[in-house]
Amino acid sequence: MNIGNVRCPSCRKPMVPVKLHCKTCDLSIEGHFEMDALAGLNHEDQALAIAFIRNFGSIKKLQDALGVSYPTARARLEKLVEKLNQGMKMNPPQESTIQKLERGEISVSEALEVL
Repeated sequence: MNIGNVRCPSCRKPMVPVKLHCKTCDLSIEGHFEMDALAGLNHEDQALAIAFIRNFGSIKKLQDALGVSYPTARARLEKLVEKLNQGMKMNPPQESTIQKLERGEISVSEALEVL
């Protein structure tokens, strides 16, 4: 299961991982964990990113690997970049809170409450 795409069955918003478990020693850790940008992609987009990297960033080689035209390969990469960019943007309240924290205008606990 790709946890980057799991949605709440009730409100349909993305769910976040809160528990990690080791099958070997049975240790569990709970908390709020961040996922990297690639983990949030669906399997198809992850495969495209891997294929692009394996082809050393060459769209020409990617088109051959995918068996599609150059414009199609480029369009798929553009969509992938767009998804990655959207996943990495902070919304304005988070951005301003972090800026206030950096300037020392609020404390860490105040910033955590807002975020």
